[in-house]
Amino acid sequence: MDVRLNRLLNSAERFVQDKKDAKEADNVPSLRTNSPQQQVSESKSDFAVSLPIQYHNIQTKLTELQKQLSREQARNGVLEDAELGKEELIKVLFENEPLFPELSAGGAETFNQKEALLASKATIQSILQELKKKEVEGENIFSLGMMHSPEEFKGKMGTVSASAQKPISESVVKRLLGG
Repeated sequence: MDVRLNRLLNSAERFVQDKKDAKEADNVPSLRTNSPQQQVSESKSDFAVSLPIQYHNIQTKLTELQKQLSREQARNGVLEDAELGKEELIKVLFENEPLFPELSAGGAETFNQKEALLASKATIQSILQELKKKEVEGENIFSLGMMHSPEEFKGKMGTVSASAQKPISESVVKRLLGG
């Protein structure tokens, strides 16, 4: 994903400014009395406030994706075991839920283990791609938050220790900057 940080920051600030302009158009007196300089600082502040929320949402989505990936990897592993029949597959659980709900819903007659295996592998690939996208998006938002307003971002994030962050490699920085 080739996104320049300044382009992402400018786009986000324009979005916030457009949002402010829309509020102003709705006759919000408090915004009309502010000077343009105050409005710009407010929009930057609003942008900085929304970054921790966006970061938290991405982390939540990453957790969900990782759970889906674990489930699909478990399905894949069980389906690769050719010795298991449909009767045994119905009994397999993942987090106290059936790993193959399509079998218990009366679909045992139409269930094909090889097709299910191929579908599971395709699902794993799509989840991995989505995970990579969300990880990059999370890294970008974290970087923007730290670049834009580190103290405010850290305050909203809670404690962020240096040991919780992975070291930045030169190749990653070049990739993020489009080099």
